[in-house]
Amino acid sequence: MKTKKGFTLIELLVVVAIIGLLATLGVIAFRNAQQKARDTKRLGDMRAVLAAYATANNEGTFALCNSTCAAAPISGSLVSASRICDKCGAGGVADSSLINLSVINDPLTSGAVACNGVLTACNYAYNGVPTLESFNIRFISEQDSVQGLSAGKQHSANQNGVVN
Repeated sequence: MKTKKGFTLIELLVVVAIIGLLATLGVIAFRNAQQKARDTKRLGDMRAVLAAYATANNEGTFALCNSTCAAAPISGSLVSASRICDKCGAGGVADSSLINLSVINDPLTSGAVACNGVLTACNYAYNGVPTLESFNIRFISEQDSVQGLSAGKQHSANQNGVVN
């Protein structure tokens, strides 16, 4: 009697199914890790902005202006389109020793997240007219496991800190 060496079709299908299951679990875990990393970056960005505003406000000689230091930002302006300047208006000069707000962008700038069931573009923007003394920046989190933030909800950062 001759015995054939090799695997049967059933054995091969079982192995392929197991590999597919493991790959799916890996992709899901990787996606969750990416979301958590983006939320952590969002909080880090907000803390950096809060520190810059506090430093500039304590100095008393700086102003929050648009990206060219020509005027103050308006409600709905992006944080990345503002700078901390010596003064707003003609001749305003940006102070390079403070944080460069043009690099403060949401890590998911090309996508959208669900905010209260609605897909919303990610960006850091001002609610109301901002100043160094009084501002409100809105941002959206993707997961609820980072610093107690609720997933998919709009949060804000103001002169008092990050608000859930």
